[in-house]
Amino acid sequence: MSTINISLPTQQVTIVDRFVTQYGFANRSEFIRSLVRLVTREPKIISDAATYPFVAPVSTSRTTILHNLAKTKKYSKALLADLEAGMTESSYFTK
Repeated sequence: MSTINISLPTQQVTIVDRFVTQYGFANRSEFIRSLVRLVTREPKIISDAATYPFVAPVSTSRTTILHNLAKTKKYSKALLADLEAGMTESSYFTK
């Protein structure tokens, strides 16, 4: 068996340790080996992981996107108006 080293942020190490305990893995290595077996069997999982969080928007509708952004109340009306103007000029977004 070969050895590899990986670096993870502290938060991710905590999550790995929690899963190891919660699901009864012998150690971190066995947990990682289990993940490799899983993605080997279910390639869509690795495809999703490779693009996360860079996934295309669910909708290309200007109206839907702007509505969803506005309802968060995190963005100014000026920013939303500028965004709408830019989206209107783009051929990517639908009405």
